[in-house]
Amino acid sequence: MNSEKYLNLAILPVLCYTYYNSEVSYLDVNLLSSGKQLYSVGSVIVDRSLHTQTGNEAFFSYFGNDVTYSIRRTIDEQDFPRLEECINKVTAGVTLRTVIRMKGVNGELRWILASVRLISGRGESELYSIELSDVFSLEGMSQASTSRLSEYRYILSLMSDLAFEYSFQTRHIRIYMFDCCREIVLADEELDKWQKKAVDSGWVLSRYIETFNTLCRDIKNGVYRFDYEFESSILTAGKNREMCLFRGITRYDAPDVRKVSGLISVINARQKAKDINLALEANKDSLSGLLNKRTVTSFAMDILASKPGHDVNLVILDIDNFTDINTGYGHLFGDEVIYTIANIVKKQIGTRGFAGRISGGDFLIVLENTRNEEDLRGILRAIRTNTELAFGERFEDFRVTCSMGVSTYPKDSENYEELFMQADKALYIAQQKGQNRYVIYDVEKHGPVEKDPSSRIAYLSGQKDTSEKLAFASALAESLVFGRIPDISVLLEQIRAVFGLDDICVFSGKDMGLILSCGNAASRSAEYLFGDGYTEHFNGDGVFAIDNVNELEGREDNAFRQLTEEHIGGAVQYLMTEDSMIKGLVSFCYIDRFKKWSVSDMNYLTLLGKIITSVLKKQAFI
Repeated sequence: MNSEKYLNLAILPVLCYTYYNSEVSYLDVNLLSSGKQLYSVGSVIVDRSLHTQTGNEAFFSYFGNDVTYSIRRTIDEQDFPRLEECINKVTAGVTLRTVIRMKGVNGELRWILASVRLISGRGESELYSIELSDVFSLEGMSQASTSRLSEYRYILSLMSDLAFEYSFQTRHIRIYMFDCCREIVLADEELDKWQKKAVDSGWVLSRYIETFNTLCRDIKNGVYRFDYEFESSILTAGKNREMCLFRGITRYDAPDVRKVSGLISVINARQKAKDINLALEANKDSLSGLLNKRTVTSFAMDILASKPGHDVNLVILDIDNFTDINTGYGHLFGDEVIYTIANIVKKQIGTRGFAGRISGGDFLIVLENTRNEEDLRGILRAIRTNTELAFGERFEDFRVTCSMGVSTYPKDSENYEELFMQADKALYIAQQKGQNRYVIYDVEKHGPVEKDPSSRIAYLSGQKDTSEKLAFASALAESLVFGRIPDISVLLEQIRAVFGLDDICVFSGKDMGLILSCGNAASRSAEYLFGDGYTEHFNGDGVFAIDNVNELEGREDNAFRQLTEEHIGGAVQYLMTEDSMIKGLVSFCYIDRFKKWSVSDMNYLTLLGKIITSVLKKQAFI
């Protein structure tokens, strides 16, 4: 029997058993006969309908396009009820696990251990974290990881600094050091008790008590980065006083799983500062912890100058509306946003590249050895979706998003400045299309970068703007003002041509039957409009944008089924109303293709939807 494709029959009953566990842990390696840790194929956060909210780079790389909107279609039909049962039964603070077969980008079904946790929300807004691990352990990888961990422990044992961590689950602070492969714990108790004991015992000098209490408060509140310096005898339980420097960060292993980690340094009492690694400081951006602009640019140019035999991707990332974040929420919060996104970038690119901060809210990422475009997209999706979820619960109706533009060596160019301009142009296009997305530069699709004669200035918006759409809308408005009502069929065809649509379908009547069309869509009705809750997707202007019909799967199954059968890939739908009563629907459609609708196109089509409704009423169609 091929063990790569079939579960060992001895452990199958154990693995397929769904069970409760009061402690949050990602893997229960004791379930496996081998006792070795499972190989992770990624983690994902989904809603109750299993629609993807965010995932890490490993998840997107393993599953590819099939999980862009939902993980449902990757799960074997026979195994899906087990995961559904976990989703329905899991409660806060509990991890449920089950084994299912899932299909990766290579089309092969593999046994996956799914560990499900409820992380936020109630009812339809609930979100679930799912850790996915391949059941068949990769023994070589496990041994290599164990060996590498041992090396790290030896290196840490040579450091004079101590480490500390704070758990938000147990509320314990833990101070420890390494002695070769042994971990020596100096303190492990509740933070409040540790703080009170240190003050009451006189371990902190009176003039430093306020500083010490502020340190404890920042640890407890999960301040994203901090450092405090004070004289105390905490580390020796009152025996010897010394100047201590506490430096720490709050890291998020998942949006709802955070931990404070840091170092404690004993510093020179006269200098009151730990020796600084000047080489490190000269190359690092102090706020983000990434490389600074000079260093990241130099590294990128050196890599390209070596003419590598593999692809190199230049990614320019911009925090959307970062100036508004600074002015609306303050520069200290803006600093936290930069630091958090920098850590997301570091975590998702791992050892596959490096990154630096090149201006206020802009970063340059250099990726090497991406296997193909799908692999690249996996990394970009992970960065984008994790950024979108990072601050979701900080303020009401608030989220931080980012846009990215990408160019590729040697396909697009072998010159750094040319590649940077191409990535910059792709970033501009991403922002024009509505932000919170990435665009991979394609000269056939996006055109060459227009530059000044010195090739130092790139005209990102091009010499040709969107004047055709504006001119069309202006001419139409002028005709209506002067009482020239266009023929509705001619108007629909003009809109279709100007906006590059495949069809415009107009539905009306009790059965929402098709009354007008100017393309080749197979649509005959829009009965799904009357399904429970479908009209709730429309905004205050009566518009619902469907970037990709797959968004509807698991949420509006009737509409998803009908639109899929009609080969509608994407649409902007406009409700025709009269006195708050629905009279019909205008659907601006793409057939067998989809795209993310830009903000400007959405605005134009909203206006045109209103005009189409008025013309139809005038001509007694509705």
